[in-house]
Amino acid sequence: METESNILQYLPIVKNIQIFHWLHEDELQKMLLISSIHHYDKGEKIITQGEVGDCLYAVVNGTVEVSVKDSNKKDIAISKIEKGEIFGESAIFLATKRTATVACSSETIVMKISRKNLIFYFKTYAHAGNKLLMLMILNLLNKLKHANEDLVLEKQSDLDFNYVDTLIQEFITESDLPSD
Repeated sequence: METESNILQYLPIVKNIQIFHWLHEDELQKMLLISSIHHYDKGEKIITQGEVGDCLYAVVNGTVEVSVKDSNKKDIAISKIEKGEIFGESAIFLATKRTATVACSSETIVMKISRKNLIFYFKTYAHAGNKLLMLMILNLLNKLKHANEDLVLEKQSDLDFNYVDTLIQEFITESDLPSD
């Protein structure tokens, strides 16, 4: 990982990140000044499942893959996050362990904002902070909606127990057994 020192050069690019799109240029400049820009190589981890985090990330360029460990400690990919999207936002609200690992699928540039700096921004620039909070909440609700849809699809793919019962009954019914 390499940290960028000339952060204001990213102003036109960061304007296209979902939650920053509605900020005015001066609000966005102030956001950049409390942030850091990091360059990652393909395969590098940004977030590790189980670690406590306190930062929000926005993908400036590249793609990251989100994975979780199953019961056998095997990584299972659950989604991709691309340029213009954010991740890790729950760490701004909760000081809990990360629920997933986020690793770079390609060379990736991310904008990183700590909880401390974001709270400072909310307090100092209330109008812009309210816009960001609303967009962060909408983003979290959208992720919850997609997770619920995935759960419904998973449940629908389960076996139809009535069908299985009927099938088993056909195999074990004594009247269908050949007689001697």
